[in-house]
Amino acid sequence: MAKKSGSLKAKRSATPAFWQISRKDKRFVVRTSPGPHLKSYSYPLLVVLRDVLGLVKTRREALSVLNEGKVSIDGKIVKAESFPIGLMDVIDFPNMGRSFRMVPHYGRLVPVEIGANEKGLKLCHVKSKKTGRGSKISYGLHDGRVIFPEAEVDIKPGDACIIKIPTQEFQASFKLGKETLALLIRGERSGEITTVEDVKPGTYSRGSIATVRFADGTSSELPTSVLLPLGKQVPEITLTKSAAS
Repeated sequence: MAKKSGSLKAKRSATPAFWQISRKDKRFVVRTSPGPHLKSYSYPLLVVLRDVLGLVKTRREALSVLNEGKVSIDGKIVKAESFPIGLMDVIDFPNMGRSFRMVPHYGRLVPVEIGANEKGLKLCHVKSKKTGRGSKISYGLHDGRVIFPEAEVDIKPGDACIIKIPTQEFQASFKLGKETLALLIRGERSGEITTVEDVKPGTYSRGSIATVRFADGTSSELPTSVLLPLGKQVPEITLTKSAAS
């Protein structure tokens, strides 16, 4: 029976603006497949390898690398060229001894190279909290994964946590509050670390709003959904492009 599915390619002119690809020399590019990240805020793995990192020159070369199992995402081998790569994903090339983390940077997602001591850690945004059978609590994270901390932890939707990958072992958590730090993950100034001055509770139709202060002294009111809590001090992992340079 013939396979029924959507198109495996997309017009380059219709791809998200932050994709670092040429849009006029060719008409089509691989489409991001359904996965752990939104299509509007992720890259296909092929585009990351060829156009963003420049580690391969052609699609055929990228497919060869993937089929040989030379690329892992968050500690797991991935061979699909259309696999979505998004916020805070860790891309590791064991044969090369190089690893990268996808971080926000002024409206785009960019890879920053990280050390071997960091590739086993990932900062995640907590999106949901549920209680299952036996009163076991689970937490849904921004990249689609669900974790079940063995010990009781005080986190809720809107907080952030550091986990080990690929084991998903809980390491630490951070809350958004007055005088805490937060990473702006969406918008023109994404990638900047801000100081939270105040948080106003939201309503049914409007989420919570935080007043934040940027490093240049300016302030702004932003929805808490675009802020990734970092606690009182920045965690010792690379989270911004400037921190890696």
